[in-house]
Formats: sequence, structure tokens, C-alpha cells
Amino acid sequence: MTVFLQLVVSALGFGGIYALAALGLTIIFKTSNVVNFAFGAMATVVAMVAWTANVSLGLPIALAWVLAILGGGALGAAAESVFLRRVEGAPPIVGIVMTLGLLLLVEGLTGLAWGYGPKVIPNVFSGPSIAIGPVFVDRNDLFITGLALAIAIGLHFFYARTRLGLAVRAVAEDAEVASLMGISRRWVLAVSWAVGVAVTGAAATLAAPSISLTPTMMDNIAVFAFAAAVLGGLGSLAGAVAGGFAVGIVANLIAGYASTNLQLTLVFALIVVVLYLRPQGLFGRVARVRQ
Repeated sequence: MTVFLQLVVSALGFGGIYALAALGLTIIFKTSNVVNFAFGAMATVVAMVAWTANVSLGLPIALAWVLAILGGGALGAAAESVFLRRVEGAPPIVGIVMTLGLLLLVEGLTGLAWGYGPKVIPNVFSGPSIAIGPVFVDRNDLFITGLALAIAIGLHFFYARTRLGLAVRAVAEDAEVASLMGISRRWVLAVSWAVGVAVTGAAATLAAPSISLTPTMMDNIAVFAFAAAVLGGLGSLAGAVAGGFAVGIVANLIAGYASTNLQLTLVFALIVVVLYLRPQGLFGRVARVRQ
């Protein structure tokens, strides 16, 4: 039982990272109805900027982290305005191909700008693990878990209580009616992409200390984050968080009791079973069209 509990607790860090990345993917999908397959590559740019600010400019890691995430917001808004806006109204497959093209483009430019060698970036928090009964909890994992939950709660209140959040929800529900009410769809989409990439960038900066910081470091994480978003119900913020932690815990249990080579296979097998029983995901809603 102790081994099981330790594996669950040890999964909280990467579970939070998957949750943040899934949140970023979900935020963009809610308003633009586009699955941004380039979200991992864009998040890597944020981590690279944090590394540059910390190592080259000598800024404290916390300040470098904040500046990089703000830069990630600007990158997301620019990507929507320059690329995705050009294919607005086209068949969904066009948007998918566009984001896949952005994935390759951003990864290539990242390699040219920062090189392909691995880089090291410190954790925001460090120190000895905290003993809670028979298990040990890493301080950085606690920080990641708390941050993921705090961002999710903040986004909930943003969408529910602020004028801009209500505008985003209106565009997501019916863009044509929202525009008739004076809401700028282009502005809302740019904001959504900015927030989505910034949140995913937070996931990348938190993951970078645990894995090699390279132009392709988010590829594997992006796959698990996409699985988490689909499992929770693509478009649901609560589902993204729950799916992220669920995928993180299940993947760690598979690694602990079986093999790391089976993580991806068994996680997706579980997701197939869940979606077979509940196609809209754990927290998704069935779309209803009035006749």
C-alpha cells in the first residue's frame, strides 16, 4: 500500500504539468474550435525564453519565468492573428493542417535560435522532500499541483465573473450573435490564444527542470496532455484538470508496476474504454441541437 501511495503522490508534479498543458489546449478550443497541435512547440519557446532570461541575463528564475509566460501570451496572439485568422471559415481540416505546419515551423526555428543541445534550468522551488506519514512529497511537485489548481480556479472565475470572460463564452456559444451584440470575435480569439499559449508555457517551464530542455522536449508531454483533454472532455476546464492528474497518476502507476514502455499504450487504451462508454469525456456535455 505504501508503494501505491508513493507512486500516486510522485505523480502529482507531472499530473499538474499535464493539467496545465491540457488547460491551454482547451482554452483555445473553447473559442476557436481549433485543436492547436502546435501548443507543445509554442510552450517550448516559452521555456527557452525563461532559460535565456535566467542564464544569459542573470534574472532570478521566478522573474524569468513570469517574463517568459508574458512572452508566450504575445506569441499566442501573434499566431492567431497572422496564421489562423487567414483560414477562418475554412473547413476544420485546414485549421488542423495549419497548426501541424506551425508545430514543424516553430520547432525548426527554436532549434535554429537556441540550438538542439540540452539545456538546464532550475526549479522554482527546491529543498528536501516533505514526509507525510509513510510517503514523501517533493516541494516542487506541491508547487506545481497548487499552481495548476489555482490557475484552473482563476480561469473559472474569469469566465464566470468578468466582462471579458463573458464575451469569450458568448463567442464560444454563438459567434454570430455575439458579433451582433458588439463583441469583437477577433479580439476574443487573440486573447484566448494568448492565454492558452501562456498557460501551456507555464507547463513547459515547470517540466524543463525534470527533462532535457530541447526544441522537441514537449512532444511527449503534448501527447499525454492531449489525451488528458480528451479524457476530461475537450472544451471543459474542469475536465482538463481532472484528466491531467488522472493521466499523470495512471502513467506513473504503469511505470511503477509494469514498464515505462507501456505508459502511452495503456493510457490510451484506458481512454478508448472511457470514451467508448462516455464519448463526450468525463466532464464534457452532449451537444443538443433544437429542430
